[in-house]
Amino acid sequence: MPRENLATRVANAIREQVRSGKLQRGVQLRGEVEFSRDLGVSRQTLREATRLLTREGLLTIRHGVGTFVADSPVYLNSPLNSMHSMSSLIRESGGEARVDGLKIRKVTATAEVAAALGIPDSSPVAEIFRLRLIDARPLAVAYDYISLLDEPEWKLPLIKTFDGGSIYEFMSLKLQRQLVSSESALTAVAAGKKHAELLHVKVGFPLLLMREVQFDAQGQRGLYSTIFHNSSLMGFTLVRPGTGV
Repeated sequence: MPRENLATRVANAIREQVRSGKLQRGVQLRGEVEFSRDLGVSRQTLREATRLLTREGLLTIRHGVGTFVADSPVYLNSPLNSMHSMSSLIRESGGEARVDGLKIRKVTATAEVAAALGIPDSSPVAEIFRLRLIDARPLAVAYDYISLLDEPEWKLPLIKTFDGGSIYEFMSLKLQRQLVSSESALTAVAAGKKHAELLHVKVGFPLLLMREVQFDAQGQRGLYSTIFHNSSLMGFTLVRPGTGV
């Protein structure tokens, strides 16, 4: 197996130990020789895995002392059975919701975007691009689409006033369109070069792609979002009530 793939597997194993609590916050990792022997990998492979996790913020290196699990590793968990603002989710976790690289432009709808918004192919739409961060850590690459078929002369300039925060709040307050329900599809995808660079992960790193159509109170399609989440910082859960039988 190529060393890069093995290093990724080692990083995933350490990440899972942190998530499960086998490695507690603030604890120092065992010495490099002992730890690599226990994992059955070379010291070089362990170093590469450690560098990857340090860049994610899961581990910290204290020079001359050792490597430690970060005191406050960030991992967000969003429920799939209800709509949540990512900005609110970040703040509730104690982090600061930030945005980088905000771009808003008029584009031609692809077949996927047109079908999601219920408009003809090649219709004009506003595309909102954002890199979502929790504190300084890249969390997700988001693309949001709003139809411009109706009243584009004022709609696009208004959309361009969006500051990159909560799109739900903006839609409700500025566009007078409250989004109340959604249909979502979650897929695991490998990071391509562009998204790997934006999220500070390696090409091929597993991302969670959320495709979501949001509806207003009248059941009309108001927003389509495709969001690539850093799987080391973000997860999703679904509550499935039983029948009691």
